[in-house]
Amino acid sequence: MSEAVTSRQDWSGGPRVAVLALGLALLALGGVLLIAGPALFRLGLVDLAGARSGVQQGAMWAMLGAVGAGLIGLLLALIGKKHRAGIVAVAIMIPAGMGAGSLYNSNVSQSALPPINDAQTDWTRPVAFTEATLRERAKVGAIRVRDDAIVPEGNGKWSGKLYSQAQAEFYIDLAPLIVKQPVAAATAQAAKSAERLGWQVTVNDPRGGVVEAVYHSPWFDLAYDIAIRVAREGEGSRIDVRSTSRLPGHDMGENATQVKQIIDEMALQLR
Repeated sequence: MSEAVTSRQDWSGGPRVAVLALGLALLALGGVLLIAGPALFRLGLVDLAGARSGVQQGAMWAMLGAVGAGLIGLLLALIGKKHRAGIVAVAIMIPAGMGAGSLYNSNVSQSALPPINDAQTDWTRPVAFTEATLRERAKVGAIRVRDDAIVPEGNGKWSGKLYSQAQAEFYIDLAPLIVKQPVAAATAQAAKSAERLGWQVTVNDPRGGVVEAVYHSPWFDLAYDIAIRVAREGEGSRIDVRSTSRLPGHDMGENATQVKQIIDEMALQLR
């Protein structure tokens, strides 16, 4: 009996070490690719689509491979009754599974979200950017801001729809904010709210009811221009917000997120 157990332990030892080593290597590769996507994009070596769909897709598959290797390693550790090897296997599977799951959810979101790069609280009363912001966008080669933008063909059910229609179907909670404060006070608070969110405020005109800011995403350092307009509404004010990408293509819901964040922040401070 003892010889049989020893034989089983010896048999699982070599493959176990090899499988766990493979799992660690795949986990490391996935981590490197996860960082490499944004890094290569920032260096201008790949475009945004290549960084997201190519490099980060590779990271997801590497991490899935690490999960598989960790699972096999865990089974071999149980067969050989090697507790430390089992701990190593679990330590591989947890971060690899979390990383792969996050990347998979990102892919699923991309297919579900409308492929737009502009969002605002009311497309029937579009927020216009100042000439200074439009000149800055033109200087860096940003896409043109359009109030009649249409989703291009090749995007499934979204193809041919106005951005306003696509937004209305998916982002049903984007709406203007009505507050009791006068225009100047509401505008001043809007600028403070933008700063609290970490945005770079570029225009702050309380009398004119105008605030504009730039938000940079943490991973890819993508720039988004945000315009806040405050107008008199009854005895208080109405606040409209617009967020627009500088690059073409799918914004992965980022613009709608920024609009919602600033509206929620101002609602918290002004109501």
